[in-house]
Formats: sequence, structure tokens, C-alpha cells
Amino acid sequence: MKVTIAKNAGFCFGVKRAYELACVNSKDCDNVFIFGKLVHNDDVCQDLRRRGIKEIKSLQNAKEGTVIFTAHGIGPKMYANAQKQGFKVIDTTCPKVMKAQRLAKNCAEKGCRVLIFGDKKHKEVKSILEWSGNKAKIIGSLNETKKLKLSRSKKYCLISQTTQNVEEFKKLNNYLRNKLSHFVCFNTICDSTDSRQKEIRKLAKDHDAVVVIGGQDSANSKRLYEIACEINPRTIFVQNMGGLKKPMLAGCQKIAVSAGASTPTWIIQSVVDKIRNFS
Repeated sequence: MKVTIAKNAGFCFGVKRAYELACVNSKDCDNVFIFGKLVHNDDVCQDLRRRGIKEIKSLQNAKEGTVIFTAHGIGPKMYANAQKQGFKVIDTTCPKVMKAQRLAKNCAEKGCRVLIFGDKKHKEVKSILEWSGNKAKIIGSLNETKKLKLSRSKKYCLISQTTQNVEEFKKLNNYLRNKLSHFVCFNTICDSTDSRQKEIRKLAKDHDAVVVIGGQDSANSKRLYEIACEINPRTIFVQNMGGLKKPMLAGCQKIAVSAGASTPTWIIQSVVDKIRNFS
């Protein structure tokens, strides 16, 4: 049995940066809290809890100390509230997300109608919306875009959640460009996301089965799984080695392994070791 590990599997730059910032900067702090999950991966979150970092859903759940803002980013009001309440802040917002937030803010302030391609319930998308002054419109697909009431006399801009499907974003861009007179597109999809999606397409074609490793609420991991499924029906999604069973790969000789941007190296390696022990 041959196992191929995707070159782009595991922590991206933004997640690696967030994890290191959280671990290093919280070492000598008392009462360290994190506003939600650092990244959408339960194994990483458990690791942080072992380090004494407590998850909170509201700043009201913590009286004083240090608060970590996650890689997905937050809205401007949260920064102001943290400062007002006297918290020390460790901001791990991914620079790519920060770029999308600032673009939304700047475009909205200039009177441009901001369209965000993303998942409405995702924390990153909510933060970008808040930076636009809650004036932006969130769209999740080309079909949704076609239902919008657009005005050729008004200015529009399109930005994206950093982990969205690259090919779908291109479709939205082309459609809006043909429909509008005053339109600008900012491709805020992370380079790492683009590379992973291109790689998973090739791996899915060239292997008997594909194993995608990621958290159950990880948008970019699920995107990899969806893309691979379209090409190779024998695609499996697992959070860690516990979700993988030998019958899932029965009869397979060539297996590709990829992982979302929030999946740590130690989880990827444990899954690969288990697959190799199947043979």
C-alpha cells in the first residue's frame, strides 16, 4: 500500500502563527482566556486547554486577565470592549483575514456596496461583515448571486472568505463583471487555500482513495473533502485516527492523505501511521 501525503497538508501560515502566539505569549500570564476556538480543530483546542487557556463565549465570562482573539478575526466593537474592560489582548487574527476586513471597511466607507462570498455562520465572515459596518451582503454561491437585485448605476466590490472555493469565486467574479458597470474584485482567498485545492484535485484523480483530515466545523477541511468527492467517490473525512477503520480502505493500493489548514502535524502523522499499519 502506497501512501502519499499532500505537500500542503496541515497548518497554514496563519494557523501556525496563531498557535505559536497563543502558546508563547500566554506562558507567563495568569487568567488566560480565548474568545471561542483558536482554530476549528478539537485536538488543537484540547492542547490549549491543557496549557491552562480557557475558552469563553463572551468577555462577560471573564473578569480580568488576558484574552486571546482567534485566527478567524473579530469585529471592531470587540477590540473596544476588551480595551474598556482592561484586558491584555493577544490578537492572533490571520493577516489574510485582516486584509479582507480592512478592504470591507474601506470600500463601505467610500460608498461601495460590499459583497462577501462566504458562509454566513462562519466567524471569519461575521467579522468581515462587522468591519463593513454591517452594510455588506453575504453570498454563498453563484445561484444566490443571480438572485441579487443589482443596480448598474451603483458601485460594487466583491471580496471573499479566505478559505472559499477558488473556482466558485471565479464564477461569481465573471458574472458580476458582466452585469455591473462599476465593479471591482479583490481576491482575498488565501494562497494556501488555492494551493491545497489544486493539489487535492490532482491527488483525487491519481489515487484509489483520498483521506481528508480536519475538524468537523473546519470550513477549509470540508471544502477539500467536497472537491475530492466530486472527482473520487472513495473520499473519506476524519477528524483524527479514531475515525479511520480498515474496511474503509479495503482493496486500495494508492491512498492520498490531505488535511485542512487547522490540522496539526501530530494528528496527520498518527493517521498516516494507522493507514500504513493496515497493509
